[in-house]
Amino acid sequence: MMHRMVRMVVDGQEILITLYDTPAANALYEMLPLELTFEDFNGVEKISYLPEELPTEGEPDGCDPDIGDLCLYAPWGNLSIFYQDFRYSESLIMLGHVDSGMDIISGMNENFSATLEKAN
Repeated sequence: MMHRMVRMVVDGQEILITLYDTPAANALYEMLPLELTFEDFNGVEKISYLPEELPTEGEPDGCDPDIGDLCLYAPWGNLSIFYQDFRYSESLIMLGHVDSGMDIISGMNENFSATLEKAN
């Protein structure tokens, strides 16, 4: 199983994310580099809308995200980075996990811009 690394840069600070080997995560990797704006949602996750839809065929029907999980919410087509533990959610697809820099994300109180780029 091949894990791909993504570098997310916020205010000059680097966050490292491992993407899983799934069709949706691979499609996200192929879109990079991306300039995204994240906003807070529910005091639980930071979300951002992608320029194109990711393929979700064959993905599980949902997942139970933990802190640091990078997910796709299929109905809205948004990326979610969870900074609080959350319950099992339908149509939530696991894309990867934040390896380092989670404190940067959880410390953001306002909307923020991030650059996502291939790290390997």
